[in-house]
This record gives sequence, structure tokens and C-alpha cells, in this order.
Amino acid sequence: MERTRFPYMFWAHEQCARTPHVLTQSGMPAADPALFAGLPGIDLGHPSAEALPEVERRLAEKFGVDRSRVIVTLGASGGMHLAAARWFRHGTRVVVDRPSYEPFRALPEHFGAQTVEVARRLEDGWNLDPAAVRAALVGAKGEGHVFFANLHNPTGARSKAGDLRAMAAAAAERGGKLVVCEVYMEYAPASERLHAFRIAPNGVSIGSLTKAYGLGPLRAGWMVLGEEVARERESLIDTLYLDYVDPPTQPLRAYARALEQLDVLARPIDKVAAESRPIWERWLRETEGVKALIPSRGIIAFPRIEGVKDTRALCEFLVREHQVDVVPGEFFGEPGHIRVGCSLPPALLEAGLKHLTEGIQAFRAAQGSTARVGAAPRAS
Repeated sequence: MERTRFPYMFWAHEQCARTPHVLTQSGMPAADPALFAGLPGIDLGHPSAEALPEVERRLAEKFGVDRSRVIVTLGASGGMHLAAARWFRHGTRVVVDRPSYEPFRALPEHFGAQTVEVARRLEDGWNLDPAAVRAALVGAKGEGHVFFANLHNPTGARSKAGDLRAMAAAAAERGGKLVVCEVYMEYAPASERLHAFRIAPNGVSIGSLTKAYGLGPLRAGWMVLGEEVARERESLIDTLYLDYVDPPTQPLRAYARALEQLDVLARPIDKVAAESRPIWERWLRETEGVKALIPSRGIIAFPRIEGVKDTRALCEFLVREHQVDVVPGEFFGEPGHIRVGCSLPPALLEAGLKHLTEGIQAFRAAQGSTARVGAAPRAS
């Protein structure tokens, strides 16, 4: 039987919210449906006649580029798949990072590319080292690409402009692209955002309204092309057509409405930053046996849980015995860590973190009593 390439998504659909204290989410709660009042019910108009060009136009305005440099995708996932299908073919090398969201490691392999992993380390602030990326590209026989997320998932770390330029230059030397998923960049104020397409002519930015704005079901994604990559737009659209022809008209209408109201949709981010994030930061900073980078923006962190190797077992124990959900680091290629979010209301978040602390302590105590590191003990 062929191995599953994306087990995290099966878990996310079936097991990520089994308790009252769900700290697994990397996106904001669902937006207010009233923001979309007045849209047509069933819209059977052809999307390419007006709805799709309207979204392209609004995205071009958002990013300050010509419409020809924008491609609408089915969420950021659709953009990542498009990039992989177009560029990560047999004979190419793709440098990815670890820990990372599973598709960064799985998509290049799925399309036949050689994948080379570069490690991020908590002790280095989860920074992706441009020198290590350059070294990983040495010896590539075909094109060499770089593929990761900024802001990073699961750690929340942010790559600097200089590092992005250095990685783009290293890819360019191999005829490749710097492909960056920026879905979490929308958590940062516009003045702080860094975009690969703007950093370098071979840069590609992928994003969506999924995470920061609570609009996951719209699948409202995009790809923005650097000046050099824009020459490949027709080939990219051709690749897209082989996957699906057009996004559905009705969600495109809602997508355009959302782009008109991003300031309103962003208000819950400020509320979480003011009310919930301080509670979460204090837990990350002060909890004994927990070591973490506290990211400057976003709602996720990836703390190391000292003394615990099997964090899948820990997370099952937390659900079963302490009624709190977090994401095990194994899904990101880094056992011993968990991903913890902070988008809950303050009282519920505080209660969830209390359950998490007690559960970690109980798990460690049970490990010590059974001398089975990483076992899945039951509380007495």
C-alpha cells in the first residue's frame, strides 16, 4: 500500500478538535457572514466573464502590480500545488526546511523532484540560514528551487529581507525560483510585510485569505509573480487548467467582497493581539520545561517540551486525560515539540493553557514512573 504523503491533513479533518480547549488552530475563527449580505444566491454566470477578472484586478491593486502578475488559486494550497506542478519536476532540486508544513516536503517528491532538507533550530530562533540553503543547492544537475513559508509554519519565525534576497540569488544561479507561501504574512501590518515577488525577480509569493481573516471555506488564494517569473504566466495558467479550469463564480463574488473589507476582517487579529496573545506569551515564556521562540506576529508557536520525545503520545494523553488539543510536532518533522495557537477568547485560552500545563506535568510524571520515555500513560 502506498504511504500517505499528507497524514497531518487527515488528522486535521478528523482529530484536531476533540476537546473544549482547541489550541490546534493556526487561523482565526470564522468571519461574520453578515459582511457578505446581498450577494446573489446561486450565480451561474461564467467566472471568466467578470467575476474572475474582478478578483484579479483587486489583488493587483492590493499588491501594487499589473494584473498579468496575479493568478487566482484555490487557497494557498492551490498555489503551492500549481508551483510544484510547474517547476518541481524530475531532474530539478528543491530545497525545503524542517520543521515544516508537510506539503513543502511532500509536493516536490510527489512531482519527481529531488528534495534536500535544511534544518531550522530553536536555538537559532528557527532561522532559515541562507548559507545552508546555498550549500544545499550545490551539485544540482538541473534547476534548483527554494520552497518554504514566511511567516513560518509551525514556528511563526520571520525571514528577513536580506535572507530572502540571498536565497533568491542562490536559486537564480541554478535557474530556479524562490517560492514562498506567505499565508501567515497577512497577520502582520501592511507596513511590515515582506513579499518574495517584490524581493527578487525570480520570487513567487503564494497567499490567501484563509488564515488571518477567517475565510477558509472561500478558498480565496493567489500567486503573485516576480518580474522575471511573469513571463511564465501562460505556462502557469496552462498547468492550472490541467488541474481545474476556473474557480467557482459564487465564491469569487465573495472573494471580491472580502478584498473590499480587509480592514474590517483584520479587526479580530487586533483583538486577539490585545486580549489573548499576552496570556499565551506568558505561558510560553514562564512555563517550566517549555522552551519556545515567541514570534513577533501571528498566532502559532512551536515550543519544545523538555523530557518528551513522543509528542504524538503526549497529545493523545492531553486529549484523553486533560481535555486540551494541540498539534504534535511529528506532523512537522520535529518530535518533541507541539504547535500551540492562541486565537481563543481569553478565558477559554487561559483555561486551555492551564489544562496543557497540568497535562504535560502528568505525562512526564507517568513517564518517570513507568520508565518508558514517550509512552502514552493514563492519569490515575
